[in-house]
This record gives sequence, C-alpha cells and structure tokens, in this order.
Amino acid sequence: MASSASPLLLIIFILCPSLLHAHSDLEALLTLKSYLVGPLGSGLDDWSDSTPHYPDHCSFSGVGCDADGRVTSLNIVDVPLSGSLSPEIGLLSNLVNLTLSGTSLTGPLPAEIRGLTSLKLVNISQNAFAGAIPGEVVSGLADLEVFDALNNNFSGGLPAEFARLRKLKFLSLAGNYFSGDIPEIYSEFQSLTHLGLHGNSLTGKIPSGLAKIPNLQELYLGYYNTYSGGIPPEFGSMARLQLLDLGMCNLSGEIPARLGNLKHLHSLFLQINNLTGQLPAELSGMTNLMSLDISVNGLTGEIPETFSNLKNLTLLNLFHNKFQGPVPSFFGELPNLEVLHIWSNNFTLSLPENLGTNKRLTMLDILSLDNNRFSGEIPAEIFGIKKLTKLNLSGNRLTGRIPPADDFVNGSLLSFVDLSRNNLIGGISGNIILQLQNLNVLNLSSNNLRGEIPEEIGLMKSLTVLDLSYNDFSGRVPATGLLGALDDRFFAGNTNLCLRHSSFCRSNTRNSRRASSPAVIVTVSVIVLLVILCGWTFFRRWHFEKSRKWKLTAFQKVDFTAVDVIGCLKEENIIGKGGAGIVYMGSMPNGADNIAIKRLARRANSCNNNNSNSNNDRGFMAEIQTLGSIRHRNIVRLLGYLCNNETNLLLYEYMPNGSLGEVLHGPKGAHLIWESRFKVAVEAAKGLCYLHHDCSPQIIHRDVKSNNILLDSDYEAHVADFGLAKFLGDGSVSSVAGSYGYIAPEYAYTLKIDQKSDVYSFGVVLLELITGRKPVGGFGEGVDIVRWVAKTKSELSTAHKDLTLVLAVIDPRLNGYSLDSVVGLFRIAMMCVADDSSRRPTMREVVYMLENPSPA
Repeated sequence: MASSASPLLLIIFILCPSLLHAHSDLEALLTLKSYLVGPLGSGLDDWSDSTPHYPDHCSFSGVGCDADGRVTSLNIVDVPLSGSLSPEIGLLSNLVNLTLSGTSLTGPLPAEIRGLTSLKLVNISQNAFAGAIPGEVVSGLADLEVFDALNNNFSGGLPAEFARLRKLKFLSLAGNYFSGDIPEIYSEFQSLTHLGLHGNSLTGKIPSGLAKIPNLQELYLGYYNTYSGGIPPEFGSMARLQLLDLGMCNLSGEIPARLGNLKHLHSLFLQINNLTGQLPAELSGMTNLMSLDISVNGLTGEIPETFSNLKNLTLLNLFHNKFQGPVPSFFGELPNLEVLHIWSNNFTLSLPENLGTNKRLTMLDILSLDNNRFSGEIPAEIFGIKKLTKLNLSGNRLTGRIPPADDFVNGSLLSFVDLSRNNLIGGISGNIILQLQNLNVLNLSSNNLRGEIPEEIGLMKSLTVLDLSYNDFSGRVPATGLLGALDDRFFAGNTNLCLRHSSFCRSNTRNSRRASSPAVIVTVSVIVLLVILCGWTFFRRWHFEKSRKWKLTAFQKVDFTAVDVIGCLKEENIIGKGGAGIVYMGSMPNGADNIAIKRLARRANSCNNNNSNSNNDRGFMAEIQTLGSIRHRNIVRLLGYLCNNETNLLLYEYMPNGSLGEVLHGPKGAHLIWESRFKVAVEAAKGLCYLHHDCSPQIIHRDVKSNNILLDSDYEAHVADFGLAKFLGDGSVSSVAGSYGYIAPEYAYTLKIDQKSDVYSFGVVLLELITGRKPVGGFGEGVDIVRWVAKTKSELSTAHKDLTLVLAVIDPRLNGYSLDSVVGLFRIAMMCVADDSSRRPTMREVVYMLENPSPA
C-alpha cells in the first residue's frame, strides 16, 4: 500500500501544484521545530507529521494558512523555547506575519528572510537574537509595515536600509546593543509613525533631519544612548508628534523654545540629562500635554506663569533641578493633575494654600515638595485634597504645628505622609490618627515635636512604617500594636522618651520579673532538652549510612571530583564564617584553580530533587540550577553543587582578596584609594543590575552588603551570595531578608522585598565606600549609617550642603580624591537610601548615573 501511495501522491502534486507547496510548508515547519528545543507542553508539541500524506499543518498552534494551505502567519508569543531560527524559514514564501515574541531564541537572524517578499509584519521582540541585522535582509522586504526587535542582543550599526522601505510604519530597535550614529538617511522615512531607538549604545549628535519624517507620532531616542550636543530645535516642526522620549541620554544645552509648537504632543520626557538654562515659557503652547518629566537636570529660574495653560497635565516631574522662587499658585488650578514631584530644588517662601482649596484640583494623588526651602506653616488646606494618597514635605524649613484633625478630609486616602526634617512643634493628636485609617507610612523624624506618643498610632491596622526619631517626645513608648514591635532606632534621639530596651526603663520592671520562678523554668527546659538530644542521637545513628553518599552537580567543566572537595573541609581551611554557613578555601589537585566551598547552614532533606517531598527543597534545587547558569563578569560564578542527605556545599570561583567589607574595614582600608572604591561601586552596580534586569527569571539578591561583594586578584568586584537567602533556615542572618544596617525600612514591617530593597542596601554600601565606616556601630544607640548621615546633614546650615556634608563624613584615610567624584557618588547613595522605595532609582539608572556623572 505504501509503495503505491507515493506515485499517486506525485500525480496529485503535478495536477494540483498548490498541494506541493503546502507539503513543502509542512516540511519547513517541522524543520523549524527541530531547531527549537522546548519543554513538553511548550506550545509546539502539536507540530507533528503524524499524518504525512495530508498537509494538516494549518491546525498547528500559532500557524495560519490561506485557502490553498500555504502558511501566511506564524504567531508564537511567550512560548518557552530555546535554540535558533533555522534558515528553512525562507521556505515559507507566502508568509505575511512572522511573530516570534518572548520565546528566548538566540543566534543570528537568518539571511533567508530576505526572500519572504510578502512579509508585512516582523515581531521578534523579547528574545536573545544576536549579531548584526544584515542590510540585504532588510532591503528585500519591500512590503514591510512593522519591524519590532525590542529587547534582543543585536549589535553593530543601525541598518540604513530600513529608511528605503516606503511602507514601513513601525520600527523598534530598542533594548539592543546597536552603536555608532543614527544614520542621516533615517530622515527619509515616508510612512513611519513610530521610531524606537532607545536603550542602545548610540553616540554622536541626534540628527536634526529626523524632524523631516512627515507622519512620525512617537519618537523614543533615550536611555543608555550617550549623545553629544542637545535637542535639535528642528524637532519643534514635527506637526504630528504625540510622544517625545529623550530621557537619560546625556543631552546638554537648553530646551529649545520651538518645542512649544508641538500642539499634538501629550508626553515629553527629558529626565536625567545635563540640560541647563531656564524653562522656556513657549512650552506652554503644548496645550495637549499630559505628562512632562524634566527631572534630574540642571534647570534654573522660576516656573513660567504661562504654564497655567497646560490644563491637561496629569504628571509633572520637576525634581532634582535648581528651580527657585515660589511654587506657582496655578499648580492648584490644574484640574487633571495627579502627580506633582518638585522635590530637591530651591523653591522658597510659603506653600501655596490653593493646592487644597481649589475645587477643580480633584485628581491630585501624589504631592512631593520635599528638599526645598519652603518656610512658614503647613497649609491645612493640603490635607483637604480628596484623592491625595502621598504627601512628602520633608527637608524644608516648615514651622508651626501639624494641622488639627478638623482640617483633614473625611475618609482621607492618605497612605504616605513624610514631614521629617523640618522645624514643626507641638504634639501628635490622637484624633488626627483616627482620621488617617489608610495610612501605611508616617515619618515625623527630625522635628521639634513633643508630648507623649498617642496609643492610637499602635491601633492603626494599616500602618507599617513609623519614624518618630530625633524629636522631644517624652513618657513611655506605648506597647500597643505596631508601637510594640518597632525597633528602638525609630524612637532614637528623644532624650526624655522611655524606650523598651533602655536601661532607664529596666529598673521599673525588675520586681515583676522576680515574681517568676526561674528554677521551674530551668528544670522543665533541661528535661525537654535531654529528650530532644536522646532522640536526635538515635536518629543520627539510624540516618548515618543513608547520608554518606555525595552527589556532584557541575555547571561548567571542572577539574576536580567530589573527593577533592570533601578533602578540603578542614578547620585550617576555613576563611569565613557567618549566619549563612562556613566558607573553606579548596586547593584543587593537578594545578587547578583554587575554589571557595560554602557549607550552608541549611540542612538538606534530600540530595535528589526528584525524590524530595519538600516544596522548599524542590524550590532550593531549582534556584541552584538557575544560579549555576548565570554568567557575568561582575558576578561570582557558581561552579557546582555538592550534597548528600546531610550537607549542601556550593562551589564558587575563589576571590583571593576577600570581601569589600574585610578590605574596607580592615587594615587594608587605607590602601583602597578613591579611584579603586569608585571602580568597585561601578562594577558591583553592574553585577546587581544584571541580576535585576537581564536574568531570566530576574533575581532579587536579598542580602546586598559589603561582605557579599568579593574582590579578585585585580580588585575587580564580584557580587556573591545572591538569590539563596529565602532558603536558608532559621537562625541565619538571612532568615530576615538582609543584614542589620542594610535592610530597607519598609521590609522591617511589611516583610516584603523587591528590587528596590536591594537598591537601598546598595546605597548603604556606597556610604561605606565614602565614609569608611561600618553600617552600624559608633553612631549612638539605634542609629545606623543612613540616619547618621541624614542627621549630620540636617545640622548643616550652609547653602552647599552636599559638598559640606561630604567633607564632614568622608573617610579621613582618603587623600588625593576628586571632590566632584565623591559628591556625585554621595548623591547617588542618598537617592538609593530614600525612605520611600518609589523614590529610589533602579539599578539600571544607578549604573547609568555612575558611568555618566553630572557635575557636582
């Protein structure tokens, strides 16, 4: 039967050639699948030739066909594949839509794509394609309308050939490693509405010719590109432009007044650049503008009154500039304003009362006016803004009392209030607390508040962060709710306040302790302990034979065996001890490189992941596999994992110069010159940035500290001990996610961590590098390095606080350093340790700021 079927099939193909082409498409799809290695159930397991005599490929998942059975669409999105795109893609000659997004594909883009002349849409975003995009591939796709290569690893120059595709409407090459200048020919796009080149390594000047693209609506050029020069004034002639994003790309000069001609623009992002000069009044001509972010620049002068015309503004970010004068009263008249960030400027005079009285200002939910020079009392009307959820007035010169409870809107939505570092007086009313039932964060530190702490604070179920330090409170700290759980450091600096752990309070409780019977407690404890020890001894003997067998899992080629490693577990080889375990130096035979062996404090239940009955064990093994696959120059490589049923050993590359903490705080600290410290900061930031943003899945370190930044023989920094903290058992320092002095304030109460928790810890490391001091100890009771620096800053009255503060806290062992460099790193550190996690930069932004320092 089979032998007679083949001639019949041949006759059918001759009479009906479309069936022949369809069968060729089937074979091409099966070949494509053979290059894509995915797990069972990956989404391609139905791509099968189980019925080879009939082209049933049109029913394959993600495959679309025309009436003749020819493949016209491949639409595979977020399918966990790996491997590469094979040249056989070029055989699908009728393909119109090629979408392979979020599939982790690697390798180059096949040149055979140039033959797919019917293609209108190519979406290969969120993969790991690498190499250049060949110009000849692009030039053959005359009908192409969409090309999306967002977030890959493409490199080389931007292909000029894209500009010759007359039908191209959408081009995104963002999030890659393209370098060099933007081709001048890109001004010749005819149909383009979206151009995304952000997140690359582009240099040179931004071509003014881009303004000639007639239909352009969205232009993204920023983020990690480092252009020279400023914003082309010609951009003001782009009549159809709706979004212009030039954030974080090293722009200098002034903002062109001609941008005010962009009548259709709804979003303008110019943040984190080196822009100077005053804010042009002509920008008020952008009457459709909804989002304006010009933060972290060097802009000066006052806010133009003409900005009152921007009635559609929902987001206004002016923070970290040098604006001065009063805050315009029209801010209170912008009816759609939702976010207002103007902190870290030189605004003076009183706060505008109409921020709360204007009935049209109904949408404002975030108001950040901190770190300016505002004086006078807090306008009570601010607390009457109905939708306000976040209020930050810290770091000003405000005086008077906290407004009374009657001025707070009923059912206040406020979840964040920071009035710290002012000169407020009076007490805290329990009635105010009752009005703020949604409050999560309350920071009143570094004021002149007095009286007793109301018990109502402890009864607030929503409150998770409270700081009352450095005031003049008196009496006892109530033991109710959150107040009974807070660390003493959040009450430090109140000389008349009785803290729970203070010796001043202990004398009042000694008599009650004597009433208990320590003899009974000790007797019962000893009996229980003996029973446990007997049971444990019996279990150890029974379990001993099962636990002797070791299993070595190597994550790369290694020149040692399990026996070699076990032989190094000797007392004389110990190079470090901590809550996470013991670290040994392992000298490997046959001239192999030394390794570091970490014996985890966590006891293994099963060395075989498949046989484990514990979800935690399975998660631990999955995490180990993930960590073993990480490759980055500034991350300590995990070479392998060795275990039996009693012990877990992690095998790392050996760092001969130890940890940054040992070097910085030990006798070698004096020899760690400023250039070396700054270099360590950049390298450690890159390693942490890789974990946060470039790993799949992304990894939160959970225990960033100077002792987890290791130095190789050239003093190059490598991030260590990441990702495992959540699996270490009780009693380790990492059972709380972090180490004392490095823990972000919000974690102590929410028990939740994210990438911004790591950023806070990294900021503490930066302060260590600057000051040469450990994060805790030597600052006074309940005070860590962050609060010490903040307190020192609050005591300065000079206009050049950052410069003066750096001179006050810098490591006295340093000399010959660049003061601009130190001040720049100090400012980044203070951004990282902001109490409000939303105000901390990402590690991508930290790396950018470190590599592109702005003048101090």
